[in-house]
Amino acid sequence: MIKTLDDKKYWLGLIKLQGLGPRIIKNLLDYFGDAKTIWEAGRKELCRVNQVGSKRSKQIVRDRESIDLDYELQILKDTGIKYLTLTDKEYPFLLKNIHDPPPVLFYKGSIEPDDTISLAVVGSRKCTNYGRTIAKRLAAALAEKGFTVVSGLARGIDTCSHQGALSKGRTIAVLGSGLDVVYPPENDNLMKEIINNGAVISSFPLATAPNRENFPQRNRIISGLTLGTIVVEAAQKSGSLITANFALEQGREVFAIPGDITKEQSFGTNQLIQNGAKLVQNIDDILTELPLEDWLKGINREEQTIKSEEKAIESREKKSDLSSEEAEVYNQLSSEPQEFNEVLQAIDLSPGKLNSILLKLELRGIVIQLSGNRFKHNC
Repeated sequence: MIKTLDDKKYWLGLIKLQGLGPRIIKNLLDYFGDAKTIWEAGRKELCRVNQVGSKRSKQIVRDRESIDLDYELQILKDTGIKYLTLTDKEYPFLLKNIHDPPPVLFYKGSIEPDDTISLAVVGSRKCTNYGRTIAKRLAAALAEKGFTVVSGLARGIDTCSHQGALSKGRTIAVLGSGLDVVYPPENDNLMKEIINNGAVISSFPLATAPNRENFPQRNRIISGLTLGTIVVEAAQKSGSLITANFALEQGREVFAIPGDITKEQSFGTNQLIQNGAKLVQNIDDILTELPLEDWLKGINREEQTIKSEEKAIESREKKSDLSSEEAEVYNQLSSEPQEFNEVLQAIDLSPGKLNSILLKLELRGIVIQLSGNRFKHNC
C-alpha cells in the first residue's frame, strides 16, 4: 500500500499526545500496524497495548479531540518544514538502528543517503581558542573527505564545527527546540547557511522552547545519526560527555582531542581518553577506526529482502545516478582489486576528492574496499 500525505499526518498527532514517548509509540505501532489506525482506535483497544493502560488511554482519546491534524500540516507547509517518520525509507539508516529512535524528524534543507557517512563533532560552549581552531580544522578536513559533520548548533565548539564543515562540504545541525525556534539566537544566519548546505533537524514539534530537559534527547540523536562522536573540549560535567556516552550505548565509536591539563575544558576529553576513547592527533586516527564496512553490511542485509530482479534494477539505477566524476572512478575500477594510488594516477583528481568518491560508491554498494587500501566492483 502506498502511503499518502494524509496517512503521514497522523504521526504529527501521535507525537503531540501527552505521555507518548518513542517506546510507547513503538508498542502502539506493533499492535495496530500504522499511525492512522492508532489515531482512530477506541479506548478499550488502546488499553490492550503494553504500557498504555486505562489512564493513558483515556488521556489519548481526550487529547486527540484538541489536535487539528490538517492545521498541523498547513503550519509545516507555511514554514517550509518537512518531516520523516519511522516508516519512511528516507529515514536515516543509522538513527533508525538505535534503541527507540525518534518517531518523527522535522527538518529544513535536505537529508541525503550519503549522510550515512557522517561523524559528530561536539564540545564545550565555553571553549578555548585552541578548541575553536581544532574544531574548525577537523570539521573542514572531514567534510573534504566526504563526511557529513553533525553537531548541535550550540555556542562554542558546535558552532565552529558547523562553520568548518560548511567551508568544504555538508553539515547537519540537531536542535533541542522546535525548528521555528532559533537557539542560540545569534546563530540565525549560520542556521540558514546549514539549510542551504545540509539540514537542520529536530524531533520536537514546532514552538517547543529550548528547555534544559530537551538536550539529552538532542544529544542522543546527534550520536545516533553518526558512525562516531568526536569530543573536542569538554569540562567535567558537559553535555558533550552525555553525547559520548550515548554513542557508546549505540555501539558507535568515540574519539577525543587531548587538551591542556591545566584547562577545565580539557578535563572531560582527557578523561574519555583514560577510559578508552580513541586519542585523535590527526584525521587518520579517525579513519582507521571507523567500522564503515560493518555498517555497509548492515545496509546490504536490509536489501537482501528485495527480490533478485528488483536488486538488479536497483543496482542499474545506482550506477545511472552517478555524477560524471563518480562514473569516471567507477569505470576505472573493475572486478580485479586496484590500489588507491593506482586509481589516483589514472584519474585527474586530488587524493581527498578520490577518497570522498570511493566512500560514496561504497555506501551505494557498488564498490567494496579490501585490505591494503584496494578497491573493486561489488559484483
